[in-house]
Amino acid sequence: MSEGPGPAITAFVIAWKDAFSKVLTQLGASNVAVNETAGSSLQPADEKSPNALSAVFSGGGCLKGQLLWTCEKAVAIQCAQLLMSEPVDGAVEFTETHGDGFLEFLRQVAGEVALAWKEKQGLPTELVYQTAPASSVAAQFTFTLTIESEKCKGLALLLDLDEVLCTALATPPEQAPAQVQEENAANAAGDSSQSQVSNLDLILDVQLEATIRFGEREMFLQDVLGLTPGAVVELDQLVNEPAELLVAGRLVAKGEVVVVDGNFGLRVTEVASRDQRAEMLSLE
Repeated sequence: MSEGPGPAITAFVIAWKDAFSKVLTQLGASNVAVNETAGSSLQPADEKSPNALSAVFSGGGCLKGQLLWTCEKAVAIQCAQLLMSEPVDGAVEFTETHGDGFLEFLRQVAGEVALAWKEKQGLPTELVYQTAPASSVAAQFTFTLTIESEKCKGLALLLDLDEVLCTALATPPEQAPAQVQEENAANAAGDSSQSQVSNLDLILDVQLEATIRFGEREMFLQDVLGLTPGAVVELDQLVNEPAELLVAGRLVAKGEVVVVDGNFGLRVTEVASRDQRAEMLSLE
């Protein structure tokens, strides 16, 4: 008889529960309740079913391995509708837009989980969407999360955790030697650049223009002049690629687009080096 999930795995699932509740509340759902049960209660739960939709996430930082989310398309539709502030109706026909919306919804939830797990463990944590097939995840433990709210009821999502991820969760976190070396190097660099920091303090209250860039595209002037309401301009960036944060026209960070209290925001996942960020101020 195999052992059940330990406290660390259970805590990880609870982190997902809390993240679902937080994101749904931010999207306008009220009286949100998320419950988890061990095992599968989805019908159908098989990702090969034409009525099911799946998404694979890989762990980074203190997490390794993969996890798989699977749900019926009617559930994915409602999650996407909440994200896009549309009337919630799981009976409508599933479209590619619903698939993209559901993926963005899961990315926002995963971002909240990564932040919570990083705070809990005190180590860098990442949960990144992968285009890998669902069959690449061999589940060691399976959970079903059921979501209830005034806007949507009985939304069931299946969570599979593979063996590598479960091992990483069950292993007590330790500060890696490489991380210690990086921190020591950063401290040394901070000491050597103290005079530069002192000079920088003089202009820290200067306001700079910040822009989030989703992508780019070159257009002929005749196409620009021919734009009309309803026209679609296709960018050179895929939906699962990070958006870019430009400050004073220079790239300083990348991240995931999120919705916070009805406003768009950027959850930073990559930051340019200190020297690169200082270049926009012409500091050497």
